[in-house]
Amino acid sequence: MPADYTDEELSQVCEDAFVNIKEACLRLQEKTKCSNKVVIDMLNNVAEYYLSQEDK
Repeated sequence: MPADYTDEELSQVCEDAFVNIKEACLRLQEKTKCSNKVVIDMLNNVAEYYLSQEDK
């Protein structure tokens, strides 16, 4: 993220991202009827992907 975000702007970006990700997970669960564990595993995989990108 650019360093020129204010704390308030960064907070809004994070809140918007959370809402969008949560809604995507809810749509996935509605479509597939998967459990919360599946969603958690998927989100952990996404987090691991982004963590691995920091190492490059």
